[in-house]
Parts: sequence; structure tokens; C-alpha cells
Amino acid sequence: MAVSTVHHWSDPVAGLREMRRVARRVVVFTYDASAPGWLDRFWLTRDYLPEFADLLADWPSLADLTHAIGGRAEPVLVPWDCADGLSEAYWRRPEAYLEEHVRRAVSIWTRVGPEAEQRAVKLLRDDLSSGRWAESNRDLLALDAAELGLRLLVA
Repeated sequence: MAVSTVHHWSDPVAGLREMRRVARRVVVFTYDASAPGWLDRFWLTRDYLPEFADLLADWPSLADLTHAIGGRAEPVLVPWDCADGLSEAYWRRPEAYLEEHVRRAVSIWTRVGPEAEQRAVKLLRDDLSSGRWAESNRDLLALDAAELGLRLLVA
């Protein structure tokens, strides 16, 4: 089982093939960063952390990841009140990303670096204060769950 870790591996496809070789059952929680427009699915990366796209520029396709384990991919919706703490957990509660302890629990913030983090937090704080965030994301406020590209790979 691999949970929110594959994006840190130097060769995800090779790692997944090895998992499949040594295990009877493989379950991987990851995301589809190869789909067209993937960065736009989540307002945090779209509007505040576009640097994240550079980190996944050579990310394998979802088909390649799925093929590596010989399995299937299933979408994972994120409930609005998700308590897990993954980067997408607070999609309907943006003020959480202003909290230092929330950001320290999510690797995206470390990976984009302190300059990008500080800029993003300031912009988000300003947008929350001015109402721009609520205006730009008003369609999210009525959703109970969001499809943000998370996937469960199973073999």
C-alpha cells in the first residue's frame, strides 16, 4: 500500500512495478497529474501555487501508473469536511491553509519552497478578506464532495 507518496519517488513506474512484483494485492492512493487541465481542478494550485505544475512536469500518465500495477484506477471524491489533512482536504475551507500547522502537514508547501508559500498565503489571506476567494469559488460552496483528481489504483 502506498498512500500519498508516489509523487515523491524518483521513478514511480518502476516503484509500482516492484510493488506488484512482490505483493499479491496493491493499493495506491495518488492523483492524476497527467490529465489535461489537471492544475485547474483545484483552486489552491491554480490560483496560488502554480509552481506545483513544474514539480510534476515529467509525471507519468495515469494509464502508465495503472499499467505498472496491472490494475484499475478509481476516482476518489474529497468530502467538504475531510479531516485527513491531505493537500486537497480543505478545498471548501480555505482559511485552513493560512494555518502553519496545516501547511507543515502537507508536502506541497515544502516542495514549492518558502518564497512561493509566503506569496500564496499572503494572496489567499487578501482574497479571503476581500471576498475575492468566495466570489471566484462560489460554485464550490454548495458541494458536499469534489473531484480533484485523486485516484485509487488497485490490483
